[in-house]
Amino acid sequence: MDKNAILKKLKEFNLDKSKYLVISGGAMVLLGIKDTTKDIDIAVSKDYCEYLLNNYSCEFDRVNEFNHKCYNLDVFNFGIDYYSDDYEEVEGIRVQTVEDIIKLKRFLNREKDKEDIKKLIKYKGE
Repeated sequence: MDKNAILKKLKEFNLDKSKYLVISGGAMVLLGIKDTTKDIDIAVSKDYCEYLLNNYSCEFDRVNEFNHKCYNLDVFNFGIDYYSDDYEEVEGIRVQTVEDIIKLKRFLNREKDKEDIKKLIKYKGE
């Protein structure tokens, strides 16, 4: 999905913009650091996680590295980890900061994350 597709999907679901944060690859696309991503990872507040589970057809995805449950909702993957009051905004959408994306990707340390870290560092101009 490119930036327009992500924005369209967020608008379609009309999620509460104050209760989620687009993170990881989706944030990179919205910030213009990479062109596409396969899905949209969002971090949600604990209360909003419960709201989504009670009001949408969500599917359990996995237990993550912090022993918390993650879920799928259409193209969204969500959980409570990485939700933060520190964010950037792109067209009214809260996105994870570049510094926090780098921390996340260094922690996960997958091959695809190593490539993304290079792009993030280049974007920051380091």
